[in-house]
Amino acid sequence: MRKISQKKHQWIAGLIILAAATIFMLLKNNGSAKQEIIIDQPVRFTLAAETNTNIPLEIAGFVRGENRADIAPMSSGRILKIFKHEGQTVKKGEVLATIDASQANAQVSAAQAGVDALKKTLADSEKYYDQLVSQAKEAPDSDSNDEAIKSAKRARDLQIQVAKDQLISAQGALGIAQANKNNSALLAPFAGTITAIHGKEGGFANFSAPLISLSTQNSKEIETYVSAKDGREITSGNIVNLKSADGVPISGTVTAVSAGSDTQSLKTLVRIHLNNDSNNIYLGDFLHGQIMIPRLQKGVLIPRSAVVSRGGDQIVFTLDDNNIAQEKSIKTGSEQDGFIEVTEGVNMNQKIIIEGQQNLTNGTVTKPYESN
Repeated sequence: MRKISQKKHQWIAGLIILAAATIFMLLKNNGSAKQEIIIDQPVRFTLAAETNTNIPLEIAGFVRGENRADIAPMSSGRILKIFKHEGQTVKKGEVLATIDASQANAQVSAAQAGVDALKKTLADSEKYYDQLVSQAKEAPDSDSNDEAIKSAKRARDLQIQVAKDQLISAQGALGIAQANKNNSALLAPFAGTITAIHGKEGGFANFSAPLISLSTQNSKEIETYVSAKDGREITSGNIVNLKSADGVPISGTVTAVSAGSDTQSLKTLVRIHLNNDSNNIYLGDFLHGQIMIPRLQKGVLIPRSAVVSRGGDQIVFTLDDNNIAQEKSIKTGSEQDGFIEVTEGVNMNQKIIIEGQQNLTNGTVTKPYESN
């Protein structure tokens, strides 16, 4: 009876040991399977490429002639006739519009009256101060007489010079008024295309206010505005790549950069000469493109999707020769067309993981596939 009980205990102990071993093996296999999933983490990578030698800056603007003129009437008056229309080509010296010169006649009359009055004032002043000098000479006291004569002459010369200056100024105003009277027609100062007309027949044209804008056709440019920061990076001679609304490529060159920025908009003016021998662009066309700014610091270019943000830092995962993922903190620069410039943290031709990096940790063994 005792032997049977002892065998029973041994049999139970054996079952317990067997069950424990089975559970241990199951747990071990399960853990190995999980580890195998992590080790075989599939990722896709690409090689970091060297950045371009130029940084593209997006710009846009309307085509204008490099030689432009805003033509204004020499005198104010009613617009009698406008002989040309916007977009029309004109020759040098052609009459563009005529202005009613009746107001100019009044200006001439007023200027002439001013000149006549000043001439009379000058003559009266000379006569008056000559009398003062004569009276000083006739004074009995010789000592005070000399000083009185000198004082009278100084006063005479000063007043007469003031009157002469006023007369010269009035004569100049008269000459301008007379010239304006004889220039009631607006003439084209050079051959070109009319880009804008700022009035209409029967309307009133103000003196010196532009009535017609004229621009050359054979030499074209665009004017564009960039931020003050970008303006400091641009220099004359920078290459510009542009496209028309129809997609026609056009090259250009920066010819001028404003020395300062506008105080209100904080923008800097840039002028770009267009190289267009084929004459496939016209005044008023809208162009967009890029100014190519030479890069001062070299970097590498990687897809924007490769960058992961963790803890406020930007990182990427690289692959070593054993396909082990390495976490790299990076510093970035400009972005364009889905790519980002990396200035620190990644070397050229280094393997950069671009898919699957969200599930990686530093040191993970991967199963990589190169991106096409």
